[in-house]
Amino acid sequence: MCTSGRPTLGHDADRALFAESAGTCLLCNTTLFPSDPKRKKSIPIAERAHIIAYSADGPRANTEIPQSLRDDPSNIILLCPNCHTKVDKYPEGYPTGDLIAAKKRRQLAVSQIGGTPEFPTRTDARKAVKRLLLRNKLAFQQKGPDPESGLTASQEHAAAWSECVLSEIVPNNRLLVALVEVNEDLASEEEMETAELLRQHSNALERKHKGEPLLGPAPRFPQQAERLFEGEK
Repeated sequence: MCTSGRPTLGHDADRALFAESAGTCLLCNTTLFPSDPKRKKSIPIAERAHIIAYSADGPRANTEIPQSLRDDPSNIILLCPNCHTKVDKYPEGYPTGDLIAAKKRRQLAVSQIGGTPEFPTRTDARKAVKRLLLRNKLAFQQKGPDPESGLTASQEHAAAWSECVLSEIVPNNRLLVALVEVNEDLASEEEMETAELLRQHSNALERKHKGEPLLGPAPRFPQQAERLFEGEK
């Protein structure tokens, strides 16, 4: 239940919203369909949240936006219950522009890989992983800091690299996490742990390049992510 009013979407619009989410929370990337071993099925925990509040006094309210557009799919994001509570209880920490930008980055990342599909074999999953890893490798080579010193050549270079991290590197990392979670049956226990380490790294990386304080030492990129779905399980 959104504190600014429950979003009402048609069936097709709702399906499109789930497709663009890659089955994960827009902010923390946790799966929106966690498995329940006892019941041997997944539990849907997705919550539809308004970017701009539906009501005039809700989080990120903007009365200049017609109420008819506040339930438009472009103004709705899918979040886990924890993140939904945070964005509505602390709207100044999650401004409209940041949520819109995050939604657009996710849409772009998902469109590039064609969604987060379930694969029949580890070989097929590995091909998708390699595409994402290659994109990040090329992005780093073209726009990243010096690989030895870790320094950027100028403030302009640093700003361009931060934009690349937020628009390319982090979304691709989150798709890697989603690929593992959606294809849990193909993944080993070690690969599930690697996906969680990659999630933590990506969250910290995003905070760093948005200029937000880190909550502790920044987790490094888990090198084992380079080998996701490689070889036999």
